[in-house]
Amino acid sequence: MENKAKLFGEFVKEIAESKNLKPSGLGKLINYTKQNVSDIYKRKTIDSELILTLSKVLDYNLISFYDDKEPIAGFRKAELLEWQTKLDKLTLELKHAKELLKEKDEIIKLLREKEEFLKK
Repeated sequence: MENKAKLFGEFVKEIAESKNLKPSGLGKLINYTKQNVSDIYKRKTIDSELILTLSKVLDYNLISFYDDKEPIAGFRKAELLEWQTKLDKLTLELKHAKELLKEKDEIIKLLREKEEFLKK
């Protein structure tokens, strides 16, 4: 699901609606009134215990809301950049090693040819 919601409550509402749950239905599942659920939908943040309860009831990892938010996104980008740099370095080393092996194979080939020539 695409995360376009500005408020965490709006995100919860999107998930609930995608599962065809109206506020009254969700309220019954978490022992809240319809009005309390509507209030949740208007919240910017929700306490962690309620997030866990809603995640279980909705069968959806609501923490994923924060995956695209700072500082987590910044950390992930930095981590991704670090891994990409390491990968690029290893790729370059592998390319260099392959070139060296190719050169060594050529030298071995030439030495064998020379050895065969000298045997004649």
